[in-house]
Amino acid sequence: MSSVRRVRRATTVVSAVVCAALVLGACGGGDDDSTDDPIPGVDQGATEDGDQDDTGNDADTEAPEEDVEGDADSDRPEIDLGDDFENVYEDDETGDETTDAILRDSRGYFDAVDAAIIHQDTEHPALSYYIAGDALAATMDLIVPLIEANRVPIGEARIYNRAATAVDDSTATVSFCREFSDVSNVDKGSGEVLSPPDPDAKAALYTTRLELNDDGVWQTVEYGGAREADECA
Repeated sequence: MSSVRRVRRATTVVSAVVCAALVLGACGGGDDDSTDDPIPGVDQGATEDGDQDDTGNDADTEAPEEDVEGDADSDRPEIDLGDDFENVYEDDETGDETTDAILRDSRGYFDAVDAAIIHQDTEHPALSYYIAGDALAATMDLIVPLIEANRVPIGEARIYNRAATAVDDSTATVSFCREFSDVSNVDKGSGEVLSPPDPDAKAALYTTRLELNDDGVWQTVEYGGAREADECA
């Protein structure tokens, strides 16, 4: 199943500062470990169907699986990145529950960083929810200068060619292309355009490693990137 998901929100990386921001990858070489291999099942915490005891009564009063998932989703930090930017996710759903969960939480990485930049909030709860380990430390190093420079982007970014790869039951990689040719960089306070859109900007290939934490969230723990990769042509 293929779909396009549009998310109205401001994002962090713009063509003029793609290497400096590098919120979604790093300039220079990045390992592309992605394939079309299936992803192993995610422990969603779903309850088993209730069994009857020897008396014929229900031994358990179970919550439907969808209710459990709904409760988990309700704990996710709200991310509102405003109306001036749109992330367009292509091929957003595969039809496989586990793969889609990994891709969903990979989107959370984008959106958490974007929220911190737009709202100038280095303690935004989505940061530590979707990002951990080396990736969180590196992300903080990258977003703080952007916040201090008062730079925010407007426009539309396109994310495509996403692929999830199993490493083991609690580790996965996600690779994707991101294209910024319709994104400009503006001063948050004055609205002055600091860098206009670059229609010739080339998409960059990003590779991330995710780990499943105890709360069932696929957190991005490492990332890297390469500009003008063949996979993004």
